[in-house]
Amino acid sequence: MDFLQTLLLGTPEELYEGPLGKYNVNEGAKAALTELKSCIDGLQPMHKAQLVELLVWGAGGHPTP
Repeated sequence: MDFLQTLLLGTPEELYEGPLGKYNVNEGAKAALTELKSCIDGLQPMHKAQLVELLVWGAGGHPTP
């Protein structure tokens, strides 16, 4: 959950210092994650909000009507 939340709402640096901090992430994976994060950050705010809602719902929360 921490990884997905940081991926959606945090910075790449927060990913590497937080959820991925205990792993040795190679440069290829870092480049891929940075590109993915860039795509997520480029989403329209309403689409990003829907992804956050899906994350909350998937973690056992309740979807909004």
